[in-house]
Amino acid sequence: MTRALAWLEAPSPTPAAAVLPALPGLRGERYDGLLVATPGGGVAPVDLLSRPAGRAWSLRGVLPRGASLARGTAVWVHTGRLCPERAEVVVEPGRRLHAGAVVHRQRLEEVDVELLGGVPTTTPLRTAVDLLCFAEGGLAVAGTCALVLGGLAPSQVREALSRPGRRAPVRRATALLTAAEDAARRRRP
Repeated sequence: MTRALAWLEAPSPTPAAAVLPALPGLRGERYDGLLVATPGGGVAPVDLLSRPAGRAWSLRGVLPRGASLARGTAVWVHTGRLCPERAEVVVEPGRRLHAGAVVHRQRLEEVDVELLGGVPTTTPLRTAVDLLCFAEGGLAVAGTCALVLGGLAPSQVREALSRPGRRAPVRRATALLTAAEDAARRRRP
């Protein structure tokens, strides 16, 4: 086309660089694999969600001040697997807040949280311990298996569960950890 007719060319589309609401007009992009679902019902570009920092960053809008991404949501952030329908966050006990996420109240040490994409997220170790102690059995095994496949050492989890002074269902958590280890062993090549 000549420069005189350049005004006839369609403008280049701007890339999506944020989480968008799951609108009916975006179905084609989802079917083509360009957009992927995020916890909370939004969609985001697949390349944004290809790394833990991008997945965490995509959830910054659902994270209340002073909260950290936790449990199933933290598994998704760390591994890209098991995307939950709703985001799960953890806050200090006694803190009142209104959020569009599932809120858990428990104390976190500084070593239990890391910043990914500028968003506080529980570490893989803390995420596994919380899942094994408090989540439904199937989710606990699947989430811990995903974390183990992502590089978390089961021995670290076992050690964290057996620390003195820990008030947790250790027997249940240890049995679920063994099931997660077996599942991870079967999935490894």
